[in-house]
Amino acid sequence: MSRARKRDGKPGPTFCRVGFAFGSLVVLGVVSANALAADADPAEQQHWAYRPIVRPQVPQAGGDGWARNAVDLFVLRRLDALKLVPSAAAGRETLIRRVTLDLIGLPPTPGEVAAFVNDTQPGAFERVVDRLLASPHYGERWARPWLDAAHYADSDGYLTDQLRPVAWRFRQWVVEALNDDMPFDRFTIEQLAGDLL
Repeated sequence: MSRARKRDGKPGPTFCRVGFAFGSLVVLGVVSANALAADADPAEQQHWAYRPIVRPQVPQAGGDGWARNAVDLFVLRRLDALKLVPSAAAGRETLIRRVTLDLIGLPPTPGEVAAFVNDTQPGAFERVVDRLLASPHYGERWARPWLDAAHYADSDGYLTDQLRPVAWRFRQWVVEALNDDMPFDRFTIEQLAGDLL
């Protein structure tokens, strides 16, 4: 890692040390969001990142029982403001198709659709979600946005398009981390400082 240079030309601390030192100061409370906001101009102080966290008042129930939780009440309030009505609940075939595509990126098989449609026991939807979360396809599906953000590729992608023979190991590690439900803080730390751990 190259060192940053101070204005006088002498080497400064490495980026990692500066980042970790600043992070430590924030954790210790030496540098707070309020202190950072004090240096910002009035327009920047209105930015959401500088505002204190405030729990909003949950809207009153309405909509003929459409809302099932507090989030639905906020959605319903917005729909009312736009003079819109909520859509009807999705049918079971649509519901399993949506959740399967969302969680594993593949459509459900006809057998899976039939099993869900015919399962009238309480918790049928929760069982489908649990099964999909336990599928190895879950990690494969959700690794893709992360790998895209990290600019993962199996080859250089230009000129002679040289293959990166061990690049697959990073891809496989991300898939396994998601399938093993690795905590996000550990997931991030292992990528940023993996060889230093």
